[in-house]
Amino acid sequence: MPALPKPHTTLQRPDGARLALYIDGPNDPDLVLIMAHGWQAAASVWNEHVRQLPRPRTRIVRYDQRGHGNSTAGRALPSIPLLADDLKAVITATAPGRLPVLLTGHSMGGMACLALAAQHPHLIGDKVTAALLAATTSGGLDLWGLQHPPLKRLIGLSRHAMAALCILAPLPAQHIREIVRPRAYTQPPIDHTAHWFKALMRHDVAQQLDALGRIPVHILVGERDQTIPPIHALRLAAQIPTARLHVVAGGGHRLPTQHPEEFLAALERACADALPAAGRWNRRLSRRDRGTARGKSAQAVLRTPTSAEHRPDQGGPPGVVGRINDRTGT
Repeated sequence: MPALPKPHTTLQRPDGARLALYIDGPNDPDLVLIMAHGWQAAASVWNEHVRQLPRPRTRIVRYDQRGHGNSTAGRALPSIPLLADDLKAVITATAPGRLPVLLTGHSMGGMACLALAAQHPHLIGDKVTAALLAATTSGGLDLWGLQHPPLKRLIGLSRHAMAALCILAPLPAQHIREIVRPRAYTQPPIDHTAHWFKALMRHDVAQQLDALGRIPVHILVGERDQTIPPIHALRLAAQIPTARLHVVAGGGHRLPTQHPEEFLAALERACADALPAAGRWNRRLSRRDRGTARGKSAQAVLRTPTSAEHRPDQGGPPGVVGRINDRTGT
């Protein structure tokens, strides 16, 4: 991942955290694009997209999640609802008045977007006019549960044990991480990272996403994502009636940096949908029209299914539009 740039400004939060913001674009935009990165990453994952996005009238706002990059952690216990409140503050600070907002989130950033819709539904439709959610989930990441088979429960238990070790013995764990996964940028302290892992495992807004049905939602997933498997994207698409699911053939979890062209293609579509005229058109669609669109597009989803739950011959969720192989189409 590219090295961190210097923040353009900072945003103070009530618990003492300072969010580093990076703002590009005109002073009189027609759209504000707000981009939230994932766990153990930083705003620099979006550098290439900022450079290549062909929309000169879009203000692009990137920020480091609290405790990541150039942002400080604050005193509050790590949680996804806390990230949603941070995101709301970023919207208020960078998109004043009637400026429409497109939310883009990858992994943990996508969870923050989903939690925002659950906690602050009044923002969806009036302020936030579209969303792009990449490699993320509405909940159910924790494998340590009775609903999972024994092998998966064992994997879940081992993850929790590793997180506990990082919290209890941060210095040796930090040393191991620097050897195994060196990064060109400063990562959160290993014990802080472990607390964020626990927050990811607690995340669950699957029954609180009704507000997202008011706006176009693009869901992007890598066909071979092993961190948040594609079944999570399928479930998310099924939960949001206005969702369109894009599958990156052969893609893994780190879509913004490893598949930038496919990500940019989805981002361009989401920008077009976020403009006010597109938003008004989308809200005028009747339930019958949406149902017809879903029926026509729910075709084969993955070329190589990873589980029987989402095999193409069993159909797909609403709004599946297939895989993205290049920037020209789905």
